[in-house]
Amino acid sequence: MFVMTDNKLIHKNDEITKSFLTNINVAKEFLTKYLHPTILARCDLCTLSIEPESYIDEELKKRFCDVVYKVALDNDSNSIYVHVLVEQQTKAEKLMPLRILRYTIDIIQKHVNKYGEDVKLPLVIPMVMYNGTQSPYPHTADVRELFVDKDLFDIIGLGKFKLVDLTITSDDELLKHKQLGLVEILLRHAYTRDFINDINVILSAFIEAAQDGLPKYLFKSALSYLYNAREQEELQPLAEKLIINLSNYEGVIMTYAETLRQEGRQEGKQEGKREGRHEGEQKASIEIARNLLRAGVDERTVQETTHLSEEQLKNLVF
Repeated sequence: MFVMTDNKLIHKNDEITKSFLTNINVAKEFLTKYLHPTILARCDLCTLSIEPESYIDEELKKRFCDVVYKVALDNDSNSIYVHVLVEQQTKAEKLMPLRILRYTIDIIQKHVNKYGEDVKLPLVIPMVMYNGTQSPYPHTADVRELFVDKDLFDIIGLGKFKLVDLTITSDDELLKHKQLGLVEILLRHAYTRDFINDINVILSAFIEAAQDGLPKYLFKSALSYLYNAREQEELQPLAEKLIINLSNYEGVIMTYAETLRQEGRQEGKQEGKREGRHEGEQKASIEIARNLLRAGVDERTVQETTHLSEEQLKNLVF
């Protein structure tokens, strides 16, 4: 009696599935049988081709095999993909819609990589061929059913996002957002060319946020953002107005300003050290060059040794 192991069975399943489903005539029959009639009516099966890629993770190839068809849509240059995933395990996977979603994104991304971002995204039709021990298929084929709240999912959806467009929202509207409004105003105005004209609206944003109980650490974060975006001289008028209007935060402003001054002094010291070191090295090179030239060493050798320029060598005074 011959007993086939799971691995051999999977291998045989993979072999027969691939050989049949990659045959163009069988593939056309498959799509004719299982595609939605509306979709089928818009597909030109004469253009049917087999994509070379597999989208299954390497570690999952023992459990699944797949075939990807590409078909022209409406006799046009646009294409539609059909991704057929054959489940080669006896136990159905509950999260299959989530896996399918990831494979669909991969197919779309490869299409974009190949044809560029200017093309319209292709439609992808996922299909799963199942032959497990549980019948009928025991899990949902709709990713919507996997989420915690299906009604909210219908509002949120997949592949779309809520756009918060600061470029079309007025400053007056943003100021109503209180603490949130501060970061929105800063994102909008911190890097503008006409920053001097934006100081008043930024000041208003600080005031609105402060009246709403802005924590001092967020106040400091806002200052830090501004001081990284603009020169200190540009921010001086704003800092003065902040001190006048927001006395509760004066300590934060002064502490932050002092920290910046200390950093500036420290940077100046470091720069001074670097300049001094460079100047010292130059003096040493010049003295070495003088001694070498006095000793009769040719100028080319002296230049290579000291790394001084020809002009510097010519200007040496003995």
